[in-house]
Amino acid sequence: MCNLYLVDDDQDVLDSLKWMLEGMGYAPQTFTNASCFLTQVDLHLPGVAILDIQMPGVDGIELLQQIKQQDSPLSVIMLTGHGTISMAVQALQHGAIDFLEKPADGDKLQALMKKASLMSLDAYQHKEKASSVAQRIASLTPREQQVMHAVLAGKLNKVIAAELNIAQRTIELHRQKVMQKMQVNNVAELAYLMAITKP
Repeated sequence: MCNLYLVDDDQDVLDSLKWMLEGMGYAPQTFTNASCFLTQVDLHLPGVAILDIQMPGVDGIELLQQIKQQDSPLSVIMLTGHGTISMAVQALQHGAIDFLEKPADGDKLQALMKKASLMSLDAYQHKEKASSVAQRIASLTPREQQVMHAVLAGKLNKVIAAELNIAQRTIELHRQKVMQKMQVNNVAELAYLMAITKP
């Protein structure tokens, strides 16, 4: 189950939300302001953050922007009081997955939590995979990278050899090395891996 964070400057709202979520089997951590949240939470791990839009100091939208700037896999749900629907819509444009009106509806919250948890885990796994692929690419020599890009462009060994002005046998060896280091068996697998690294 994902980590769950609640950020709201109103202690009563925090208490009632926490109580509702604990009844659903979650164990939320609560924060009364954005600063506490940012200093205590690892933004690089999967999780769900429910943020109040209107808070003194750093408000929910600014906090959402800071989370997104960190390229965090956290899923963010905004909590909005009466009259802040337009701000909630603005939050969606900044990457929040949805918003809840106060007082939160239990059924809607439960459905949103499932969706948000899955989205966060997917984002985290994608980042982990992309990071692993980036490390493999970094292990290639400049020449191996040249050969890899030429192979991905669909060029034959003899064409690559002519373009780089080296023996075809050398290209074959480089190609073999690329496949080993990238941990793939064929060009299709290599192309799939490279697609993962694209934002």
